[in-house]
Amino acid sequence: MSFKCERVRQITLLLENRPGILADLCAHLGDRGIDIRAITTRENTERGHVRLVVDDPEVAVRIFAEAGLEVATKDCLALEMPNRPRSFARAAQILAVAGINIDYIYGSSTPGAPTALGIFGLSDLDRALTLDWK
Repeated sequence: MSFKCERVRQITLLLENRPGILADLCAHLGDRGIDIRAITTRENTERGHVRLVVDDPEVAVRIFAEAGLEVATKDCLALEMPNRPRSFARAAQILAVAGINIDYIYGSSTPGAPTALGIFGLSDLDRALTLDWK
C-alpha cells in the first residue's frame, strides 16, 4: 500500500450560518479560477466554520480578506492513498506508532477511482512528513 503525502495550506473561515453562503463562497473562488481540492464545514449556532484546501491558497486568502471575512490558515497533511478498505486505518496507524495525534481529518473518494484524499490536522506535521508512508 503506497501513500503520497504533501504539506498543504488549509484555509479556515468563520461565516454567517445561512442558506446560500457556501454557494456564494464556492462561486466566488470558481469565478477567479481557484479549484477546491477539499472542503468541510462545522456548524455553529450563528456562525459556521469552513475548512478548505485550494490549488492557490495565497490568492484565495487575499480574496477572502478583501471580502472582509475572518480568515486563518494552517499547514496540514494531504495524503493521497489507495482507494480501498483499510487505507485510512493504515494512515492512522502510521501516525499512532509515530506518536503523532490526529486533531481532525476530512477526506473523500469516488467509487472506482484509484485513490482517495485525506486532509489531516496533526500535532506534528513536520515529523509526519518524514515518516515512511508505505
